[in-house]
Amino acid sequence: MYGNGKRVCAATVVALLFLFAVPSGAQDAGEEVLLSAEQAVDMAMKQNRTLMALDHQLSAADYSVKSAVTGFLPKVSLSGTYTRQEMSDVMEHMMRGAGVTGDFANSYSGGLEIQQPIFTGFATLNALRSAQTSRTLQEASNETTAQTVRYAVLQIYWGLVNLEKTKAVSTQAVKQLEELSANQTAMLEQGMSTEHDHLLTDASLAQARFNEIAVEKSILSLKRQFAILIGLPVGSRITLTDTTTATVAHSSENVDSIVKSALENRPDLREMNLQDRLAELGVKLTRSSCFPTLAAGFSYTESRPEQIMQSPWYAYTALSFDLFDWGDRIFKIRKAKEERLSLLSLLEQKRATVEKEVMDAWQATWQASKELEVATILVEAREKAYQASVAKYEEGVMPMYELLDAHSDLISAKKAVLQATTDLELARIDLEMGGLGSSSSNSGSSEQ
Repeated sequence: MYGNGKRVCAATVVALLFLFAVPSGAQDAGEEVLLSAEQAVDMAMKQNRTLMALDHQLSAADYSVKSAVTGFLPKVSLSGTYTRQEMSDVMEHMMRGAGVTGDFANSYSGGLEIQQPIFTGFATLNALRSAQTSRTLQEASNETTAQTVRYAVLQIYWGLVNLEKTKAVSTQAVKQLEELSANQTAMLEQGMSTEHDHLLTDASLAQARFNEIAVEKSILSLKRQFAILIGLPVGSRITLTDTTTATVAHSSENVDSIVKSALENRPDLREMNLQDRLAELGVKLTRSSCFPTLAAGFSYTESRPEQIMQSPWYAYTALSFDLFDWGDRIFKIRKAKEERLSLLSLLEQKRATVEKEVMDAWQATWQASKELEVATILVEAREKAYQASVAKYEEGVMPMYELLDAHSDLISAKKAVLQATTDLELARIDLEMGGLGSSSSNSGSSEQ
């Protein structure tokens, strides 16, 4: 059962090794840190490097929106040129004949132009809407990652609670076997026990001590990973203050209402809906090329030498349209439509997957609650059986190996209760998140 305890958090530990880094400014490694489950979550939300990076990405999306807004505003540009050329004798004679003298080998010109888009085939409007949708999509993506981190923190937290309680059970087993070994030694010296029974007891004691050491090693390793996840130095001395889960026997809420809530609120599903909206805007954006564009402008140019018979300023309107492009516009529109149809298919699949994950989470809470009930009854039975075995062994009617088996069954039953309690708590959290917890834990394997 100890192996099962390790597996509670192993998958999350491996998945998070490459996602999170230790932030600067964390507490000293030698300082003891007391943490409840929610305090650990809050710390991760503030200090997790991945979430910090996503905040910067959200700020970048804000600037994309502001950049798209500038598409509605007039464009102001300045230009200037300088040329130097050697004039021919004929041109020099013509210039002098016109009454213009001087060195005209050098020429300068500068201009100011203001252009206001009037109609762009709705390209500017759709570009703005795409930027706004992308910003909302980034926000939903951040929320999905935050919920994934939250579940990972709670999964490791309650996994650590399980391991620490498992260590206490292992320590109790060692003490019981030490007492039994001491009795065996005394009985062997008095000729009341056999060498075989003594060796069996010592072997069980050695195994129990090894199990205790192995659990301690797992606790230390998992705490180091937990420190990285919540943004503390690796060597921090973390003490968990929540040691009792807040589980209920089983969710009394109707599964249909839980499914409905998940379909409305799960951030990963919201992401896909926004991706569909973005694809729809992509289709509209490609269709903009089928319309002409219209712009109005004003230009002022100052040049030296002055251009003959040319006004320094003028106003204009410009209408442009690509008459023939070898079908490029049609191909782009069809591509955008196919991409959206692909997303719609994935969206329907995602909805079905979310519904399945909610039902699985609801069933998992029911199964975990039943496992806890069975494990609780079994540990009581194993406790009575062990006490009866001790009495029978002392009476000389039970061999040592049966007593050791009864003791091993009792320890396994106690660990099974701890494991079932942890499983029920994690199932409850997963159900509360609409199945997102189990979805994020399995996403790595499902993508491969």
